Amino acid sequence: MLRRHAMTCYLLLALGLVGYLLPWMVAPTAPMTLNAYDLAEWTSLHPTQRGTPLAVPLLLRLQLPVIILLAALFARGSLTRLLAVIIILSLSAAQLPPLEFLTISRHDGNYQQQFLLAVISLIAGLALLAYKPSRPMMLVAVGLAIIGLLSALAGQHQAQRLYQLSLQEGSPGVGAVILALVYIGMIARMHRFKLAQQTDRQLQ
Repeated sequence: MLRRHAMTCYLLLALGLVGYLLPWMVAPTAPMTLNAYDLAEWTSLHPTQRGTPLAVPLLLRLQLPVIILLAALFARGSLTRLLAVIIILSLSAAQLPPLEFLTISRHDGNYQQQFLLAVISLIAGLALLAYKPSRPMMLVAVGLAIIGLLSALAGQHQAQRLYQLSLQEGSPGVGAVILALVYIGMIARMHRFKLAQQTDRQLQ
């Protein structure tokens, strides 16, 4: 039963990843209709973000680390553990900056943020996969889902403000909505996951 609930959570995370890749900002012109990944890159180039901690790109980029950590938390059995390893490695690699970061752009704040998130995702993801806290696991999962939900909504909202400052027309895309609903679904499933844990313990 516990593995079945874990697979349901993985399906939700897969849907969340689809939401991450779908448009988060819809503009009249196709080049300005961007998913979360490209939107983070665009906001990092906005004049209001240069020379700052790049808060808006960070809010958008946090989604992949959250998905990675949730995938590690819900790994149960050989199949989901294999899926978790694939997710951790592939999504961590996807966050890496271009190779020029290692040569001429080591001091670029945007590239540094991408590299730091990739390293944190890889280390934390593998650590959680190796050691998952039993009792506080659901609290960690709920906390991660809440962080993902709030950062996704805030990041999309702030990106829309940057569009307006750039005299661009933009409206929220379906991608942010899908990912937000996935996070809400993950939070709602935590109670059932707890019941599944208790049932599995009783059967052992």
